[in-house]
Amino acid sequence: MKIFFASSSVFGEIALKKMIENGVSFSALITAPDKKNGRGQVVKPLSIKKTAEELGIKIKEADNSSQFDQVIESEKPDMVIVAGFKVIISKETLRKSLFINIHPSLLPEYRGATPIQTAIIDGKEESGVTIIKMSEKVDQGPVVVQKSFFFSNKATYKRAEKELALLGAVILAEKIEDLFQGKITLEEQDEKKATYTNLLKKEDGRINWNESAELIERRVRALNPWPSTYTTLNGKNIKILEAEVQQQTEVGPFGDPGKTYLGTNHSVAVQTGENFLLIKKLQREGEKEKTSEDFIRSNIDLIGEIFK
Repeated sequence: MKIFFASSSVFGEIALKKMIENGVSFSALITAPDKKNGRGQVVKPLSIKKTAEELGIKIKEADNSSQFDQVIESEKPDMVIVAGFKVIISKETLRKSLFINIHPSLLPEYRGATPIQTAIIDGKEESGVTIIKMSEKVDQGPVVVQKSFFFSNKATYKRAEKELALLGAVILAEKIEDLFQGKITLEEQDEKKATYTNLLKKEDGRINWNESAELIERRVRALNPWPSTYTTLNGKNIKILEAEVQQQTEVGPFGDPGKTYLGTNHSVAVQTGENFLLIKKLQREGEKEKTSEDFIRSNIDLIGEIFK
């Protein structure tokens, strides 16, 4: 059986490795071309491309629907497994092979591009992975198999991404042969239960200090590494990389939302709309990330300022 893997993400890379560990062989990886990144505009290959090269998997590049269709048309794979791939696949292309998608949510809940981040922000304790046969409507294809997953305490995006990718790879690897032979009964999704997620923008990371500390803390965990949660002080952005909630012992707030105080263990405590956010790690624009304690040593004048 000729199986291709289509991905340009860390989620896909983790799943690819795990599926190979579980006995699945891939003929090729379809991924995005190398692009310039960062201030120096240096060309940096995707991590998944390096992994494929190390595993001896042939690499095909596609940057849009037309290029992707050309690859499928010329290579004629029996099955294409898609995981974290940004190219929209046309309905004409979908007819040319068996397309299977690994989606990190319990579909039809959290369709779209950011199911992991949205679930963390929403405070969900349970999520999961759904394997679907792809249809022309995004994330609406019939279900092959689905498995629930409970987030570990204070799960970050990176940790949840890894755990869900591993789970998806394992449950799909068990179904590959039966899928190809048509032995699996597919189950249609319940459209009445569908919910959707949105693409993230840089501005989505800007902290609104009028929100509760609980919600802001969940955003910190969900949006790291991108777009990251950030605030502004004296015209410079400061990323909040790690934080926790401190309950107020008396009715507050005690100052304007965004006002900074010296918190426990030399941390920066910020007044929010409800409770305090204790910042544990942060990074000012143009500087390296630091713990709150290290940051305060050279920026004691920060205490008493108000984040915008």
